[in-house]
Amino acid sequence: MKKPIIILGITALIAGHCFGQTNNNTNSKEMEENKDNLHDNLKNYIPVKEFNIEEFNAKRNRNTCRFVDEEGMEVEQTVSTEYPSGKVKKYWEHRKYPNSGYKFYSEYDANGILVETSISFYGMVTGFICFYNTSGNIINKEDWDEPYKFSIDDLINKMKTQYDIDIVDTRICSVISRGVYDKYNNTPLYSVYLYGDPKEHQLICYVIDGNTGKTLYATTRYIRDDRKSIIDEYFNSLKETK
Repeated sequence: MKKPIIILGITALIAGHCFGQTNNNTNSKEMEENKDNLHDNLKNYIPVKEFNIEEFNAKRNRNTCRFVDEEGMEVEQTVSTEYPSGKVKKYWEHRKYPNSGYKFYSEYDANGILVETSISFYGMVTGFICFYNTSGNIINKEDWDEPYKFSIDDLINKMKTQYDIDIVDTRICSVISRGVYDKYNNTPLYSVYLYGDPKEHQLICYVIDGNTGKTLYATTRYIRDDRKSIIDEYFNSLKETK
């Protein structure tokens, strides 16, 4: 018989972490008012088809330029060069809203022409990686959500409706990852790490089925904890209950 999953006081712990922080970003109020639309705004973001090399060179500090655009998005642009010639290989750009786990990536060739775009959520590529021709038209796509019947949108909705937790907000959520685990019969799983009690440097951890969305395991950990991954811990717990 499996042990029941016990989740006590998680929302209160997370709330304590958030209220204990100071947010100095001037766009935080606007983000709070519009955070329900952040994902849709980013999904509908239309990337610039030609990188403004002249403007980048005028503003950059060494190989990077950072600024906040008129829509309140935090932008980081970078040039990649060959060593030691300094010849430009490509440019890339990351865009995100303040305190959002979503990030939009664009890659440009040495002439500033768009070649690739993708959206990531806590570093995980979600949706399609799109590849472009020199005219700016999509010529190929790679679907990174295909192994997961329970999508990231589903995960966000589950955590909000079931636990009243907004995992899009990086002040609440530390890390989210997903994978299909060969050594565990090709099981697709999400692992979610939320900030718990800041005084204890605590993390609240979930393992969630990537097909059904069922919460399979929940526990607490501590920052710099050197235990096995939460996924391994979950499967080890199953062995212990047999």
